[in-house]
Amino acid sequence: MRQGRGEATATLRNDGTAGLIYLEPGSLGDGTEQTWQSAEFAAPNSAQAAVNFLNEPLRQGRGEASVTPRGNGTTGLLWLEPGSLGNSTEQTWQHKDFPGPDGESAALAFLNASPRQGAGEASGFVRNDGSAVIFYLEPGSGG
Repeated sequence: MRQGRGEATATLRNDGTAGLIYLEPGSLGDGTEQTWQSAEFAAPNSAQAAVNFLNEPLRQGRGEASVTPRGNGTTGLLWLEPGSLGNSTEQTWQHKDFPGPDGESAALAFLNASPRQGAGEASGFVRNDGSAVIFYLEPGSGG
């Protein structure tokens, strides 16, 4: 059975492998038309390219996207197609970089500020150098 929104997360690695964590058996059943897809975005503006893609119609909603920014400047993206929010939503996906060595703390402070992102509205990555990047749904529904 297929996983629904927020029921799967993936990590796309530099060596081309992928790790997947998912909730079994999936709540959408066999009859859904939504399918998980993946895309690769090349350096140097891969994060912005991924955000632009997520904001195109049909737009992905909470828990419908998982991103992996890599050390080599590329970004991997997994998303649920066709997106449940449609063209009329005001929320948009954004990304923000936080420099090291305190990038993780700064990213957490940003995500916990008002308006706060709710469940499935943020995906983050902390790099080995202490910097961090987050992808988040703006303006956040939990504030």
